[in-house]
Parts: sequence; structure tokens; C-alpha cells
Amino acid sequence: MELFNKKSFLFVGVLFLVNMCLSQKIAVDVDLSVKHQVGDISNFNRKKFINLHATLTEQDWKGEEDKLAYMLKDLDVYLGRDNGSMGWAMNQAIQDKKRLGFVDPDYMITKGKYDREKRYGAQMIDRHQYDSHLDLVIGGQKHPFWIGERTKPYQGHLGWEINGAKASGDFMGLFLKHYYRNENESVGQGQPRPKYIEILNEPLYELVTTGDHSPLEIFKFHNAAAKGIRAHFKEVMIGGYTAAFPIFEENNFKRWHNRMKLFYDVSGDYMDFISVHLYDFNKHHYNNGKAFHGPINHKGSRVEATLDMMEHYSQLKFGYVKPFIISEYGGRDHSLEWKPWSAIRDWEFVKSVSPLMMSFMQRPNIILKSIPFIVNKAEWGRKKVPYAWRLLRQANEDGHTKGKKGQKWVFTELVKFYELWASVNGVRTKTKASNPNILVDTYVEGNKAFVILSNLNDQDEKVDVNILGNKGNKLKSITAKHLYGDVDGPILEKNKFNAQKDFLFVLGAEATAIIEYSFLLPIKMDQLMEETKYYATTYLKEITAEKPIEFVLEKVKLTTKKEASLRIGVGRDHGKSLNPIIKINGVVLKATANYRGDDQYLRDQFFGLLEVSIPQFLLKNENKVSITFPDSGGHISSVSMQVFNYK
Repeated sequence: MELFNKKSFLFVGVLFLVNMCLSQKIAVDVDLSVKHQVGDISNFNRKKFINLHATLTEQDWKGEEDKLAYMLKDLDVYLGRDNGSMGWAMNQAIQDKKRLGFVDPDYMITKGKYDREKRYGAQMIDRHQYDSHLDLVIGGQKHPFWIGERTKPYQGHLGWEINGAKASGDFMGLFLKHYYRNENESVGQGQPRPKYIEILNEPLYELVTTGDHSPLEIFKFHNAAAKGIRAHFKEVMIGGYTAAFPIFEENNFKRWHNRMKLFYDVSGDYMDFISVHLYDFNKHHYNNGKAFHGPINHKGSRVEATLDMMEHYSQLKFGYVKPFIISEYGGRDHSLEWKPWSAIRDWEFVKSVSPLMMSFMQRPNIILKSIPFIVNKAEWGRKKVPYAWRLLRQANEDGHTKGKKGQKWVFTELVKFYELWASVNGVRTKTKASNPNILVDTYVEGNKAFVILSNLNDQDEKVDVNILGNKGNKLKSITAKHLYGDVDGPILEKNKFNAQKDFLFVLGAEATAIIEYSFLLPIKMDQLMEETKYYATTYLKEITAEKPIEFVLEKVKLTTKKEASLRIGVGRDHGKSLNPIIKINGVVLKATANYRGDDQYLRDQFFGLLEVSIPQFLLKNENKVSITFPDSGGHISSVSMQVFNYK
């Protein structure tokens, strides 16, 4: 299988050209001698981040075994979410005659044994080799698990009405217990048991936004279902509410209070993790009678402010940050979604995946798993045209391939995300960019360093990459993979460069590149930088003109050498100031706070994160922060501090 588009070679060498039309170059420093640790985590966990929204047992892999091997073996991808099997099993299940509305537990024992030993153990022997790449989040849907729903057996019988949340949880617990093998059992005894379960998928969208139920009903359902699960099976992490498109700032932050905060308050004690879905959108809109598209992004400052607000409130309420699962994310364009497949539509999705994931990668200690919404063939979602978010399509969907070959399944352009990230592994190092619109991260494995760059701007940027540390270790080669878009959709380009520790790289608009440095000897990391995030003792404060808003960050641990960054979540109307006067321990910071990504001009408000570095001499164990805006309106949603202590 071909890893790179042949068109890419038309552009060999272009990365060395200096285009005077480009903006001023952006400096990126990578210090290979410094290990960057967050909590107790410093390694890149592919099982956590490089996932496909699929499972091992689905029929879509039948006849596509070469593609399954390519994804899991060659590209080192993991299978991360199964949101259909549990509902299908519930629909086929038999009712307990002694307890109407509940599943028959004897049926679950018998059917679970069949599923483990026959369906998977004996009939899918060729899949057993991939067990180590299965790390599932399973979940329920409104159908059939919500109150008042009836099972819908495959055979077409009437089914039976499920007796509420407790009955749904009862089934889920029995399903987890009997349909998967125990850790000490052999592969032939069934699939590995999932580590995580989401009660319902996007329930507020289906039942509140487009329905007539209240969030409180859904959250109480979560609690009762969680009790039902734990009555049968305790060794699983339970989460929700699987929020679709959180918009915390809406209606002066009432949406935050009425949804996510309420979930923390009502269901937080029952949940082991909080799950959300985060998407970028391209919006079709008009200006002076002309139609065009514009971004409604989460990537950049918005995703940072969203997660920071959840972290901050969790810390205040529970004394720790409940971990996250991002069980769906990516990019969408509503104007293209229900049209025939196009490479451009794939670019609209895939250009958002890497920058969003890089925000998740900043939180390796609280992100349990992140899964881009890329499913397999998804024939279950076919309407007049096939489902939009697929790894595989039929060859004739490109409008050119005909005959028998046209019916064959081939990869969509979404596979290029996995091809881009195929080699990344290792230990995280210290990195810094002079402009927040260039995201940067780096990992070291043996004699290789993987420098990851992602561009939040909608124009090409010149990036001056400077490699520090690792003195005396000869640099052998530099290879770059560059995923960018053009009129033909996503292009994955691979180029080699002369071995030099400082060079100029032209990073495409909204593109991501992974630059691989190979050295003669293994890279030595002889310093440790420990990152800890501290949250203020209060959050969500209203902004009044010229009135200082005060926050306290206490019990901050500091070493002799340290760095720090202040993070301020802000929700304000457009046109309001995003340049407050910031004081730390009575001293005004000279640096101006900045934010990542676009100004969110197509949204009703700006909701994002302002970031500013703090000089180390200002840091104390207890820090008083004062933030003053020149105009009224909006809120400061969260205040936190990243402290980097050197050891």
C-alpha cells in the first residue's frame, strides 16, 4: 500500500524556499536534554491517543483483512469505541419472567458464553492476533436504553419494555460481566473486557435540545444506571454525559449552569470520568450577497477554555480533576456531509484532528482516551449517499473508477491522519513556540526525535526550528511528513533534508507536520521538567469595567529553577477587550496575554483562553492574581497556573 500521494513529489524542495508573501517567521525551540513530565506521565501513549472509532468484531473487516493489518500492524493504530454491540445485544435479550422489564440473568450467562467462546473464540480466530490493539469504550444509546423504550429483536418480535434506568444499568453490568473474558483467561475465551462505559451517547442533544426532557432527568438516569452496573460488575470506569458540542458561555453561562455544572453536581459522585465530543465546523454563510464558508472552531483557545473550566470546577468540587474521555472529535462541514464522497470533505475533517489531539496531549494525566470520529464502512448509516465519516469507501465513489474494481473498498483520505502519526513514540521533551498559533510537541525514542508542528492559522507559516541540547551527538538525517490541504483534498508529503539542527520549514495553512530527526547515538535527557497545574480558589466571575477581579492560587510547590504560565478563561461579546491588566502578587505583568487560534467571529461570543508567561521571581507558594478589564460584560470562566519545576 502506498503511504504518500505521488503528487507530493511535485513539491520536493519547496520547504527551503523563502516566500516573501508569508508572515514573519515563527521560532520553535526544542530542548532534547529536558524530559517534560506532567504528573507522573512523560511517554506518548498511542493506546490513549491514536484510535479508530471501531472494534475488532465488526463485520466491516470481513474481506478487508489486509486493511485491518495495515492499520493495526503497520500504522500502530488502536481500536477505541463500540457504541452498537451493547444495544444490539439488549434488543435480542429475553425478559426475566420473575422481574418484568429486566433482562433474564440466565439468558445473559448462556448468551455471553456463546459470544465469548463461539462467536469470538472460535469464529474469529484470525482477529485474536490483534487483541493487544483493542482498548474499548463501550456505550449505550437512547434506543433501546432510555425510559419507555422497547427492545426490538432481530427476528421481528414485539420485544419488551425496559423498566427504566435501573433495568438498563442491570443489563449493562451483566453484559460487561458475561460477554467478555477475564484477564487470566486465554484469547479463545472471548474479547478483552472494556475498561470504560458511557451510559448514553449525546443524550441531551436527543432528549433535551430536540426533545421534551430536562437535563436533570437524564442525569438522574445516569446515577440509577451506574448503580445497576456496579451491582453486577465493579471493575469498569463509568462516565457521561457524553456531551455534544458544549457551549458553556451561551446565554451568559446559563448553559454551563444548566448542563455541565449540573451534571457535576448531580452525577459527579457516580461518575469515574466525564465524556465530551468536540468538533470544528465549517459554516455556510453570506456576506454582501456572496456565499462562503467560515470556521466555527474548537481547536485553539476554545478547547483550552472548555476543558480548563471543567477541570477548575471539578477541582473545586471534588478536590481533584475527574478525568476526561473525548469519545468523538474532528471537523465537519454541514454543506458537504450528505453529498457524495469528496476528498475536500475529508480534508475538512482531518485538518482538525491533529490540533485538537495536541490539546488533549497536553493533559496526559487527565485524558483517559481520545477517539476521532472515524468509523469503518458504516453501511448502517447509508442513506441516499454513504455515511460521511468513514475510513473506507467504495472505489467508484470518486466518480472515475468503474466495473468490478469500482465495488472494491479503498481507504478514504482520513487514513492520512494515521499515516502521519505512524512512527511517533517516546518521551516528551521541552518545547516552546514564539507564536501560540503554532502548536508544538516533541518526543524522543532512542536516537530519534519527533518534532510535531500544527498550524492554527489559515495561511502558510515559516517556522524556524531550533534543536537544543544533545551536544556532541551527530545529526544524521531529517525527514518530514507534512499533511496539508489543496484543491484536491489532503496531501501527505514526505521530504528529506540536509542534516542541520536549525532550518526553516514552511508549514501549510491549517496543516500538521511531523519532523523526524535521526542522530548517530541515543539521545540523552539529563534534566527533568515537572509540570503541575494549579487552580484558583474561585472561578466564574463577572467582568465589570475597571474593577479588579481577584483570584488566589495557593499551595504552589516551587524549586529554585522554574517557569510558569497563567491561563485565564474568558467569555465575552465580540468587540469587548481581550487585553486586561494582569497583576501577580501586586506586580503588573508587562507581557500581553495572547490566545491560540482564530477570534471566533462567527460565534455569538468569544470563549477562549488567554495565556501569559510569569517571571519566575514573582512566583510564591501563595499567589494573588488581579485581572482588570477596561469595559464591562462577560465572565472570567477559569484561572489556573501551569508551573514547570526543574530538577
